[in-house]
Amino acid sequence: MQTLPKPTNLESGVDSFLTSIPAGYYTIANVEELKSLLKKSQPMLVDVREPSEYRSGHIPNAINIPLRTLSHNLNQIPRDAFGGLRLRPVVLYCSSGYRSAMGVMTLHLLGYENVRGFPPSFAAWKTAGEAIATGR
Repeated sequence: MQTLPKPTNLESGVDSFLTSIPAGYYTIANVEELKSLLKKSQPMLVDVREPSEYRSGHIPNAINIPLRTLSHNLNQIPRDAFGGLRLRPVVLYCSSGYRSAMGVMTLHLLGYENVRGFPPSFAAWKTAGEAIATGR
């Protein structure tokens, strides 16, 4: 009989983190929900696609921080404040939802609690006929 290796503290911590996530907690489920959030909370939109993808079209007012450079640009992303004060919410999106999910999990593991993903992605925004900005 094969025995499994004992989990490390890191593995235990990651497991604890992942099992504590309420269903749907870190996501914005559809375009209408994002539009509502944009009107009432004015979140920071972060497009985690590559610069060429961003330049070809993005959600208006989004900034571009490619996923592979996210940890080098933490100074651009507001973090929850101490003492119960809430900072501006942050919404990550990409072209299909994969990169934004990786970005959301990365930021949550780094202590960001004000970050959510938009898994319907830029593709759903575009399909819905919403405004699209181009260029930088």
